[in-house]
Amino acid sequence: MTLARLTVLTITCALGFSSCQQVVPPQPVAAPPKPERKPAVAKVTAITVADFFVLQQSDQVVTYDARPGFYYNLGHIPGAINFPKAGIAAQFPKREKEMKAALAAGKTIVIYCTDLQCPDAGAVATRLANSGYSSSVLIGGWASWKESELPTE
Repeated sequence: MTLARLTVLTITCALGFSSCQQVVPPQPVAAPPKPERKPAVAKVTAITVADFFVLQQSDQVVTYDARPGFYYNLGHIPGAINFPKAGIAAQFPKREKEMKAALAAGKTIVIYCTDLQCPDAGAVATRLANSGYSSSVLIGGWASWKESELPTE
């Protein structure tokens, strides 16, 4: 092979390889994604009869009675709304409007059931927390309220 042919072959190959490369125009750099805003974590807390009574007397509370309707009808804390654990799924949409309005007004949601052994208030409060609504469970429930000789309906 002559030097001239070798030079032509080298130049041809070099041009051929360089022409196969694609020129990619620069892409605009996307802004980094904004971090997701996590919703506030709803909490379940406990409240004493004394603290609850102060809130109730100053109209700063929405009270839910988690006991079955039969027991609610036998007697309940004044102003309490029956929101039994067994009917939570059916009643939740209606109660959700009340809860939103209450929280917007700066009120506390308090839930109670029969006594310290009753898990219903805790179950309802947990359901509310899972839906984004913080609430407090009345320590001792209905039994503590009655033992304190406070008014009933």
